[in-house]
Amino acid sequence: MNTNTIAAKIDDAFRKKFLLPREKVVTDFLADIMNPQYPFRKDSVKIEVLNVFYEALSPLSFIFAAPSYDHYDQDKTIRFAELDLEADHSFEYYTYIDVDDLCIQVLDENQVDYSGDLDEDEELDPAEYWENQLDLEVDFLVHCWKKAKERTQSQMLGFLESADNTGKIYDLDTGEELDGYVDEYLQSKGRFIKKEIE
Repeated sequence: MNTNTIAAKIDDAFRKKFLLPREKVVTDFLADIMNPQYPFRKDSVKIEVLNVFYEALSPLSFIFAAPSYDHYDQDKTIRFAELDLEADHSFEYYTYIDVDDLCIQVLDENQVDYSGDLDEDEELDPAEYWENQLDLEVDFLVHCWKKAKERTQSQMLGFLESADNTGKIYDLDTGEELDGYVDEYLQSKGRFIKKEIE
């Protein structure tokens, strides 16, 4: 069996085990924060752009959102929207060990001989066969964002990024990866959002 076929099978198993069970909860959270009355601030400034953050080491364990730091004065933000999938909804965090175990399970189920890929400790680095985790998680969050927008008919714009600022920034409406700042990206798309800060 070729590597692409195995990667597709691991993709499918990852979606079924880790993503699909979380879809409703994540979509509900995103729909809630699209409400113009969501209490990010005390004043009545209309929030048109949100930053949505994920934990770098475990993207679907904890998600939080706030008005865009490129457009709004963060000193006026009084509340972040937070979704803790374990504490609030009883989803156990999945770790890289859980993901590695899933990869090995799929390899075993498909009788893939990976004995030649074991390290000196007789451990397998599943990256030899699969490196799609972050792409699938980003795609999943984009999918949930689109479902939330469809449900609410919101015009809110959202940008996804790692909470530790080490990852890339993604447009949640398109899944597109940004090359520069959010404001520059929006202007290149013909969108001019009034900025509260310079």
